[in-house]
Amino acid sequence: MDFQIYLYGGAAGLSLILGAAVGLIFKFKQTTIARFMAFGAGVLICALTFGLMEEAFGHGGFDAVIAGFLAGGMTYIVMDYFLHKIGARRHKHTQLLAAPQQDGRLITIGTVLDGIPESIALGISLFNGQGRGLLMLAAIVLSNFPESISSLTGLKREGYKKGKIYFIWGVVALVTLVVSVLSFTFLHDIDPNWIGFFEAFAAGAILAMLANSMMPEAYENGGFTIGILTILGFLVAFVLSRFK
Repeated sequence: MDFQIYLYGGAAGLSLILGAAVGLIFKFKQTTIARFMAFGAGVLICALTFGLMEEAFGHGGFDAVIAGFLAGGMTYIVMDYFLHKIGARRHKHTQLLAAPQQDGRLITIGTVLDGIPESIALGISLFNGQGRGLLMLAAIVLSNFPESISSLTGLKREGYKKGKIYFIWGVVALVTLVVSVLSFTFLHDIDPNWIGFFEAFAAGAILAMLANSMMPEAYENGGFTIGILTILGFLVAFVLSRFK
């Protein structure tokens, strides 16, 4: 199982780099990227609902679920608001790009924030077993791949060259792997109530990320088809999660 967390964490991070590479080589319409993002969002919603929240309740009950979910959601919202204020989200399509070139360190911090709750969830899902790890990995890959592609327009408009773009996503991929391994290693043997808390914390943060960033961007570029694809992503993930 120790090897599996490295494999899954590496695959989750690699999907970001691969998305950037594919986006730099091929030209994708923004509507196509948005549709991939919507499908991935549906899968993520299913994973956090029937994976993280269900497991969190089993480990810690209502108190752990409520406290962890609200703490995770509010932590992400506050940090995301702060990053918006300092300009770390300007490379997003939903942000104005009129200001001078943004410091790459801020952009890296912003993308790391999006990846941390998913990485925590991946590590916890793996040591819980029951096939949840594979569902979480699929959800992360399906959201990471189009997200890194969608960021390229803004990054290139900010003046970033290929090397710096790869460096940014490489750092984020490394953080994804490290956080996944740490959550798998250090959350494995703690009190079940705390496991439930951290599962709900990750779920709340992921849902806040979807509501604040991923789904609005998908809808902005994809229109009304986004709702259908989000539903399909959720349904496909739910059906697959029933086969163990």
